[in-house]
Amino acid sequence: MEANPTNILPRVSVCTPTFNRRPFISHMIKCFDNQDYPKDKIEWIIVDDGTDKIGDLVKQHPNVKYFELDEKIPLGKKRNYMHTKTTGDIIVYMDDDDYYPPERISHAVKTLLDNPQALCAGNSEIYIYFKHLDKVFQFGPYGDTHATAGTFAFRKELLEDSEYDDDASLAEEKSFLKNYTVPFVQLDPVKSILVFSHEHNTFDKRKLLETPNPQFVKVSDKTVDTFIKEAEMKQFYMNDIEELLKDYEPGRPCMKPDVLENMIKIEEKRRKDAENMAKNMASQGSIMIQREGCPPTLLKGDEIVKLLRQQQDSISKLNHLIKIKDQEIILFGNEVLKLRTVMQKTDNDTIFESYVSQINQ
Repeated sequence: MEANPTNILPRVSVCTPTFNRRPFISHMIKCFDNQDYPKDKIEWIIVDDGTDKIGDLVKQHPNVKYFELDEKIPLGKKRNYMHTKTTGDIIVYMDDDDYYPPERISHAVKTLLDNPQALCAGNSEIYIYFKHLDKVFQFGPYGDTHATAGTFAFRKELLEDSEYDDDASLAEEKSFLKNYTVPFVQLDPVKSILVFSHEHNTFDKRKLLETPNPQFVKVSDKTVDTFIKEAEMKQFYMNDIEELLKDYEPGRPCMKPDVLENMIKIEEKRRKDAENMAKNMASQGSIMIQREGCPPTLLKGDEIVKLLRQQQDSISKLNHLIKIKDQEIILFGNEVLKLRTVMQKTDNDTIFESYVSQINQ
């Protein structure tokens, strides 16, 4: 940012939606504090609709404007609400569970300033570290106007004519970017984000490796060291966080039934679309499918059958997760009733002991 004197740099609103991610918050704050963009030019908007609120961890931060919501709302609606709290010229997303390099904000701002025709910037090429494989995979690039929301940076004026689908819990980028027609510029992925696959991901990122298209998914020669220079940060994201998540029940995906239901709808729609295409193109012996954010892909007969089976299996697993969640809610309710009974008994015992003590005096 040397070419832009500090006094004329645009004001930035960093936006972070969060839901039950307490184990990540300490290092989410470190990612923010490590940013090389002038802190007096940044406000940090955090919107929390979790059941385990993080206000105690962030309210004292000098840049934070913290907003609590009493009920969980879809991510699309939460992002729209978040935007109403911003005052910056440029809005930059920093999600709560990803690693953002120190130049995340400055690189995004400079890229937008250098490309005045673009309303939005982001990454169509993204890197994800999978701990169970100890490898970084490259996903994309998918297209010049494509990007994942966690990498977005955009001018405030984009909000005059663009918003998220209020009901979207997943894949919310398409509607906000108006079917990827918004004037766009790509960011350098190494200066933007490193995603970590973990047990509490809203969407299990390991599914991305089940049927990879080699044109868009491949093992990268980049490593975690390419993105993270600080040893302590690397230790946290690669190792420590997994142990912390094991005992953190509020963050499990089953605590987000709205997301699970949304995933079922998406999988069901994809299955029906695939079936319809299969019927329409059966005579040709192949079909063309369009995955979210990906170019069309031609599938042959065996590949079609495999895809349908995988989608059906995914739907079954999601239905199973919802049943487990329902059972957990019932068990939790029973435990609450037991606890109330014990507390009532304890109160009664205390009153009785006090009464006896007074009599014996």
